[in-house]
Amino acid sequence: MALRFYRITVPISIVLATCYVYYITRKQAGKRSGGNKSRNKQQHFNDVDIVTHHRPSTCSVQARRGDLLQIHYSGYSKKTGKMFATSRNQSEPYVFKLGTCNEREKPECIKGFDRGLAGVCAGEKRKVTIPPRMAFGTEGRPPDIQPNDFIVFNIECIDVDSFGE
Repeated sequence: MALRFYRITVPISIVLATCYVYYITRKQAGKRSGGNKSRNKQQHFNDVDIVTHHRPSTCSVQARRGDLLQIHYSGYSKKTGKMFATSRNQSEPYVFKLGTCNEREKPECIKGFDRGLAGVCAGEKRKVTIPPRMAFGTEGRPPDIQPNDFIVFNIECIDVDSFGE
C-alpha cells in the first residue's frame, strides 16, 4: 500500500507550521523579558494611568463603589514634582468611601482618584497618574498645582471593607 499525496495537505501544513513558530517565538520573548512577574502591570482606565507596583498573591475583595477603603497616599505635581497632599504623616491610614465626596479638599473628590482605585486589593501598591481634566483642570490648585498639570498619586491600600452598592 503506497502513501498518497493530497494537494490540500500543503496549505494545512504551512498554517500549522506558522502557528507553531509564532507560539515558540512568543514564549521565548516572554522568557527574555523576565515574564510578567518582574514587570509592573500598567492599565489605562479612561485616561487615568495605573501602574501596579505590588499586588498581593491573594485578593479576596476588589474595591468597588461604596466600599470603605483604608489607604496611605502621597500626591505630587507631575510638572514640578512637588508634594501637595499626603496621609503618610498621620498615625492612622486615611479612610473614605469609594465613590463619595464629602469635603471638596479631600482626594476622593478628585474624579480620577476614584477611578484609579477601582479594583484595588488590600496590600496593593499603585501609582495613579491623573490628567488635568480629571484633576484640577485649567484652574489648577495654586500654589502647588499649576493649570493643566497632571497629578500623580502613590497609593498603598491597607484594607478594603466591602459594602458595595
